[in-house]
Amino acid sequence: MTSQRTQVCPTCKRNLPAEATFCGFDGTVLNPAANKLTRSKTGSIRKYCPQCHKYYPPYAAFCSTDRSALVFEQEATQMPGSGNDSTAAWNGAQNDEKTGMPNRAQSGAIAGSQPAVTRSGQSQSQNVSPAVDFDEEGDEVLASSGGYMTNLIGKTIDGKYLIESMLGEGGMAVVYLSNHTVMERRVVIKVMQGWLLSNKKSIERFQRECKVTAKLNHPNIVTVYDVGDINGKAPYLVMEYIQGESLADKIHRQGALSFEATADIIIQLCSGLQEAHAAGIIHRDLKPDNVLLQNKSDRPDWVKIVDFGISHLVHGQAQRLTKTGRMVGTPEYIAPEQLKDKPMDMRTDLYALGIMMYEMLTGQVPFGGESAEAILMKHLLEMPQPMSVHKPEFEDGTPFDEIILKLLQKEPDHRYQTAQELKIDVEMLQDKLKAKRA
Repeated sequence: MTSQRTQVCPTCKRNLPAEATFCGFDGTVLNPAANKLTRSKTGSIRKYCPQCHKYYPPYAAFCSTDRSALVFEQEATQMPGSGNDSTAAWNGAQNDEKTGMPNRAQSGAIAGSQPAVTRSGQSQSQNVSPAVDFDEEGDEVLASSGGYMTNLIGKTIDGKYLIESMLGEGGMAVVYLSNHTVMERRVVIKVMQGWLLSNKKSIERFQRECKVTAKLNHPNIVTVYDVGDINGKAPYLVMEYIQGESLADKIHRQGALSFEATADIIIQLCSGLQEAHAAGIIHRDLKPDNVLLQNKSDRPDWVKIVDFGISHLVHGQAQRLTKTGRMVGTPEYIAPEQLKDKPMDMRTDLYALGIMMYEMLTGQVPFGGESAEAILMKHLLEMPQPMSVHKPEFEDGTPFDEIILKLLQKEPDHRYQTAQELKIDVEMLQDKLKAKRA
């Protein structure tokens, strides 16, 4: 059996398809042919972040690390002060354009999402070209270089989805804000990266995400409206448009959350996970990037779980699309059994909830390190430090200590066994907090 041809990104050292011209994770230009193609079309080999000095492909809009607006490499020396101003513009724009994509570098997510990602602001939306049917462009727009994604803006897919702007980008897919022209409703469309279209396993994984997410119908899980493909080649997923922010953004913006806010978010996460687990679906990449907090008219911070891109079907004969021994997930939130290639079940997601609960209360994950390897070893061998290390006011403990300690046990048998069991304990804790406040 012959192995699939790959190439290695010189920056992040990830294996990529041989036909890729840019790294989908860090934007590195991969080969001279790509340089020639890009220079002929844009006049610049790549884009440049004036703040952190990272390079990106020409279609990228914002830096995944510090959120600065990107400029073409040849313009970088002319804009030494653009980083701070563009960061402020980003922060203002993200209140208007929120979607089911994580906003940080994807470190193992769609992902693999969560989950580099950018969101476009008003400036992109204002430049939408007149709507034309996508079929008019044909295969020329579906260039396998991956650069086709910006060409979708202003196009109409399947005669009803008008692409308005690009909201985010991950290693596997690009996310757009779109308008359903028939129902006059905003939706989010997730389109597979162009350079992955020749990869059968990637297409299978994306299609599986579409099917898995479409099976779930719960107020705390993002709703899927439609699936399809562009010109029979690029699969896409249509989801509800979420106005709000990710839990990761909320923690990054305000730091640690209150006891009450943490309990409320965890209870909603448990409700959504109950639905998924009852259907035999494990998320496997739960993290703050994959939790959206929707601004609803009757209440803030309504939880929506997104990105089932690497989810696993427990029941039935679902095909496993990851190789034995290969880690799937995000290092900071991965459970010990995932590292040992042991069977996973719903308790794997509950471990991730324990990590998230610790992070919500302290603003820090319990296991950090300078490398992914160092973090993974801590998951295997160490217990988390007391939260008082990060928050001195927790010196006498918190109401969550026992719950978090139980969730973060190395052996799944020693954790909570179901999301329902965890939910009951957190609801009891929430009642005590309310009674104390009253």
